[in-house]
Order: sequence, then C-alpha cells, then structure tokens
Amino acid sequence: MLRLLSGVIALALLASAVPSAAQSGGSDAQSSSPATAPRRGGNPAAARISSPVAATPESVASGRRTYRRLCALCHGAEGKGDGGGAGGGGVPADLTAGKWTYGGSDGEIFAVIHDGTSADMQGYSDQLSDTDIWNLVNYIRTLSAHSAH
Repeated sequence: MLRLLSGVIALALLASAVPSAAQSGGSDAQSSSPATAPRRGGNPAAARISSPVAATPESVASGRRTYRRLCALCHGAEGKGDGGGAGGGGVPADLTAGKWTYGGSDGEIFAVIHDGTSADMQGYSDQLSDTDIWNLVNYIRTLSAHSAH
C-alpha cells in the first residue's frame, strides 16, 4: 500500500511540474486553448483576443527577425506564400492578403502560430514565447499594410 501511495505521489509531482516546464520552454502565461484553437473560417473566441504587445518599432523588428528565421522558408521573403518550403503539399498562406483561411484578427493569427493548423503549418509554442508570437503578429500586420500600397 505504501508503495502504491508513493507512486501516486510521484505521478502527481511529475504532472504538476509539466506545465511549468512547458511555460519556461516557450510559452508565457497567456496561451491558446481549445476554445481559441484555429478553425477554418475563423474563430470568434480567438478573434476577441487583442494583442497585449503594442506594435512598436522594436516589436515589429523582433517579429521580422523571427519571421526571417522561421517563416520565410514557406511564406516567402515578402509573405506572399511563395517560399516553396511546405513539404506536405500544402500551399502556404499569402500573408499580404486581407482575408485568411483561419481568420485575420490578431488573436486568430496568434492561435495559428501558437497551435498550428497542419503538418505544414506546425505550432510554434514550443519554440517561441507568447511575446515572441505577438511580435510576429505585429510584423505580419506590416506585410498586409505594404501590399495595400
């Protein structure tokens, strides 16, 4: 009986350590949940989430660095979906377009980057903090602004 109780306690301690380890590995306190997960046509719950990171020049520059490192291979240098790096046969989104398959609000873009949508568009919550993702959202916004001119 003591052995069983020790095993249960060990499992409980392990389970309680997993969320903190996941957070320190890339996710801040705010993260996507099943209610805000990406959905074709958009997700009203995710659409209601506003970016807590102001689109300052520093934020946009940080997002640009992240974009070049992780996104340009598939989405292309200018975000037009022409990078050619999608391996599963998918077509990367044109980030300069005004409307996207999974919604175009800040919260919906955050959810797509955080959780991913397919084998080609993986989630990046294990590689990027929430702040890094919001910086990336701020940079992506500049891509569609440039295409309007």
